Amino acid sequence: MYQSGHTKSDDLIESARHAREVRSLKRRQESAAIVVQSAVRGHMTRKKIKQEWYKELDELIGYQKKATSKQNSQNQTGAQCENKNLEQTPVKEVEYEKTEVALDQWKFASFGSNTLTGAYGNFAVPLQQTSNAKDKQNSGAKTQNQQPGVKNHTNSATGAFPKTLEKKVSLKVIPNTQLYRIIQKFLFVLHQHQDKDRFLFVCQYLLNNVDKETSTKIAYVALSVHKHLVNVWIKQLKKLLWICCKFIKNIQISKEPDQLSVHLRMLITFTDVNHWKVLKKRTALHPVLSQVCAGILCELQQHGCLSIIAQLLSKNGLALINTSSLQATLTIVSRLMSANKFSDESIIMFSMSVLSVPSLFWHMSTKASQCLQTFLETPTLEKVISLLHVENACSKYGILPQNAKPVHVTQALCMCANLIQILCAEKIILQNKHVDVVMLINQFLCFLNENSSRQKTSASMWHVVLGYFSGNLSEHSDSMHLVKKQIELLWNPLFVKAVFHDVLTLKSLHEEGTIPTQAARISSRQKDKAKFSDKFGSFLKRIASSRPEKVLLPTGGRKMDYVEVKNTCSACLLYRRSLSIFNKQLQLEMLTGLTFMDEVLCRLWRFICEIGSSGGLQLFLSSLMLPPDAAEPIFAVFTLFCDMTAHILSILDDVEFYDQQVPFHLEELVTVSNFLLQFVFKVIWSCIVTDLQSPMYPVFNSSYTLLMMLYDRDARRAFTPNGHWLCKDVKPSTIRGEVEKGVARAKLIMEKIPFIIPHKDRVILFNSFVAADKNLLGISPGNDASIHIRVRRSRLVEDGFDQLSNISSDALKGIIRVKFFNDLGLDEAGIDQDGVFKEFLEEIIKKVFNPDMNLFKVTGGGESKLYPSPLSHMQYNHLDLFSFVGRMLGKAVYEGIVLDIPFANFFLRNLLGQHQAKLYSPLDELPSLDVEFYNNLTWIKRYDGDIADLGLTFTFEEDVMGKVESHDLVPGGSAISVTNENRIMYIHTLAHYRMHTQIQQQTRAFVRGFRSVISPQWTSMFSAPELQRLISGDNVDMDLADLKKNVVYYGGFHSRHRVVLWLWDILERDYTPSQRSAFLKFVTSCSRPPLLGFQQLQPQFTIRCVEVPDDEDPGDTVANVLRGFLRLSATKGSNSKSQKYPHRLPTASTCFNLLKLPNYPSKDVLKEKLKQAIANNTGFELS
Repeated sequence: MYQSGHTKSDDLIESARHAREVRSLKRRQESAAIVVQSAVRGHMTRKKIKQEWYKELDELIGYQKKATSKQNSQNQTGAQCENKNLEQTPVKEVEYEKTEVALDQWKFASFGSNTLTGAYGNFAVPLQQTSNAKDKQNSGAKTQNQQPGVKNHTNSATGAFPKTLEKKVSLKVIPNTQLYRIIQKFLFVLHQHQDKDRFLFVCQYLLNNVDKETSTKIAYVALSVHKHLVNVWIKQLKKLLWICCKFIKNIQISKEPDQLSVHLRMLITFTDVNHWKVLKKRTALHPVLSQVCAGILCELQQHGCLSIIAQLLSKNGLALINTSSLQATLTIVSRLMSANKFSDESIIMFSMSVLSVPSLFWHMSTKASQCLQTFLETPTLEKVISLLHVENACSKYGILPQNAKPVHVTQALCMCANLIQILCAEKIILQNKHVDVVMLINQFLCFLNENSSRQKTSASMWHVVLGYFSGNLSEHSDSMHLVKKQIELLWNPLFVKAVFHDVLTLKSLHEEGTIPTQAARISSRQKDKAKFSDKFGSFLKRIASSRPEKVLLPTGGRKMDYVEVKNTCSACLLYRRSLSIFNKQLQLEMLTGLTFMDEVLCRLWRFICEIGSSGGLQLFLSSLMLPPDAAEPIFAVFTLFCDMTAHILSILDDVEFYDQQVPFHLEELVTVSNFLLQFVFKVIWSCIVTDLQSPMYPVFNSSYTLLMMLYDRDARRAFTPNGHWLCKDVKPSTIRGEVEKGVARAKLIMEKIPFIIPHKDRVILFNSFVAADKNLLGISPGNDASIHIRVRRSRLVEDGFDQLSNISSDALKGIIRVKFFNDLGLDEAGIDQDGVFKEFLEEIIKKVFNPDMNLFKVTGGGESKLYPSPLSHMQYNHLDLFSFVGRMLGKAVYEGIVLDIPFANFFLRNLLGQHQAKLYSPLDELPSLDVEFYNNLTWIKRYDGDIADLGLTFTFEEDVMGKVESHDLVPGGSAISVTNENRIMYIHTLAHYRMHTQIQQQTRAFVRGFRSVISPQWTSMFSAPELQRLISGDNVDMDLADLKKNVVYYGGFHSRHRVVLWLWDILERDYTPSQRSAFLKFVTSCSRPPLLGFQQLQPQFTIRCVEVPDDEDPGDTVANVLRGFLRLSATKGSNSKSQKYPHRLPTASTCFNLLKLPNYPSKDVLKEKLKQAIANNTGFELS
């Protein structure tokens, strides 16, 4: 039963609709199958044709492929089929029959059947099954014949080609037209990866054809004159050479060196008509054919051939490329440039690609020098300079990009290095275009300066040229040491002479001039100087000979718009930027090369004297107001001069500096130092430089370094007039007032150049710092908070160390009360009102600085200055003792107690922290330690022979308790021989070891103790000799007038007392300065007066009238005071105690600065008794 509404006609309609859909689906399936069949049939046809073309080519070039195991089994099957069929069927007939069988016997089914799976399924399976036996035989035969030319996709095999470029097997010879068609077919089916080896054989065949064939019908290049095929032949040749370029791009030199040679030879051979043997005698055709080659090269260049060559050199590393390949690459580059007629585009591409290859021209000069010379004969270098020397040209053309990355910095460095080397090789261009060269290199250096970070961070790596670098260095790490050698040519004498051509060839504007008085005295000693100069090293000899005989002082005369002035400023800017870019080692090497270059430094000084209206020194001062960009070239001259001068001063000894006056006369250095002082002061006082980030900081740093070197020389051995270093523009009180208020510029003045205010003002400032510190800690004379210690005179050091070494620094700065007791435990008489502590401090200092205790030693040469003993480690707990002694010395300075302790100058520099200052020369201080040792080192410095013959190494040997110990001056020093090249380094390293490294631990402990009491900011205001004055008082004659104003009298004495007047008269008229110093030491224990006068002496200087010894002295009774005041003496008949001690000697209590004088009857008696007391050093008597 049908449901209501559903009739039989509806079922018929539905059935018909379903049948139509099925038929439609089948038709679509059949259509799809036909399409697939056609595609597969076309693919198989193309594959068959491809195999036939491969076979034809392989037979021609002799290519045989190494078969894999799978291919061997297929070959065996094909051979069996071939034996069963003796007849061969033509190719076209086979293809036709296969097609007909496939169309007749193919049974269409659904796409899900087993005969059609996926997109193509097993389409070839039914086709192979329906083929007749004849087809199978033909297929098997073709498989066997064509197998060597088939490339397996899964297991790539390498062709067995010979390693030499010329084939040693006999090859088929065919007409060049046929060769053209075979190659055309091959290029049509070429697969770059699968046919790499086959293409290599093709290249070898063509090269062999060009080299040997002389027939125009066989030689491949003869097609260049073929009437009908010339155009298509050129097109084919372009394609061949471009494929060679693509193979070169992906080649790995370490694995495929011979393939590179073949491809490069292809480019060399087919781009030069002179290599075409068949057309060698047809010279009339050469111009036309050369144009054809140029056109080919131009098209290759448009596709990026130059970039591919550069990538090959950069990626694989030049060390792996053999000489012939390197020559070929440079030849190709030259031809590409010439073909493009050295256009701006080709010059830019050459600069960006070829010049950026690390150390390219270094390898060229060593491996292919002749080829490099040929390249230099082209106008490439001149075109590069002419195009890019214009300001900002490199940025304009994209050679130096705006948003630079680390890779761009490396490329810019390599471009600059290669350019420097080829400029040194091409001397004529360098000399003729030195101005343009400087401008071009300045662009690279400016780019490097702006984009290279020289700060050490977690992401930075060490670069052999740039120092710490934030980029990845793994890509070119092997080549950077050669880039460094190229950069070193920047200070090669040839390059320096060319760059400084103007300043070296300029004639002086003021040939005639007057020689100052001191210079006249110098000139009178020229004969003596000539004797000295025989001992000079070769460098110093040249400098001495190039120095002008007359003193050069600023005169002016050359305006800034003069050509020679602009050129010299640009040259100085080049080297100044280099110093700010390269690492410390290269900086030193550059300064050495520039400084010891004949006449450069002296001529630069003459140039500075002549620029501007009144000399360059004033010009530099006025340039401080200019914008940084405008002032940069001007200050480049100034800073380079400062850096070079500071560098050479750091290696000059006193004989060379003061006696031989190399490289400047002392008058010139006085002028330079005076200007530097003004310049540095103005920069600080005007707040032009406030921190390290200020634009003017590099200029300030260079000038400040040279200023401090000259000041240190003068502080140790004066060559400037008195008052030379004092500031004339601002009152010292103004600066001192701003320092006390904490003004930043005044604080920076005191940090950098404190010597511009008088020493007295600095001592006042020091005392104010101490007073402020005492107020902060609440230390005052009326404060009961004090530390009490009890010590034995027999164990003064031990007891003092036990009780004071562990207290805090703040407690040590406070009041310390000392009580002496004897070995029985009984206290000595006397009350400590600062005097006993002074005695304790003096006695303990006297003991620890005694060389017998082996903590300190005295220098030789008659000076007997103190410094830590290198053998102090033999003393138990020696470092703690050094720290304790440092604290005691700091306490003495803190309290203003002067101590007669002469320290060695180099040790005082350690105390100030100046031994690590930039360009500090330890050799200058060595004479104060050991004169004989210093003389030996200077003999080595001036030795004219080969230092290596002496057999010296970087070691120091010393005798320790009869045993010789050897110490390396540098890591591995025993294996490093001293040569003429490194002897300066050896001398300075050895001097630094003797004065600093050898006593490093002792010095650190002493300085740590001293600075725990005295802040290093307080002592930084003083030089080493001034610090000695702060410790031991002023090294001047005693000011009697000042002493008279600050004396306290007791026992009846007063200022008009006859004995007192006799005493002053004796000291003033009869005593010499040395005797007055002995008198002062007799009373106060120090031979030098206080720095700020006797008003600062604590306790105050006192003179007391005393008739009897201290143990019988009743004190200042009324009778004694009246007798002393009235100048009365005891009567002869009386039983006075004074009668028992007639004319006793004066005595002194040094702890109280107290002089005890009897009431002598005459001046002669006083003079005689005082002389005996000082000579016998009656010394301390406890009051």
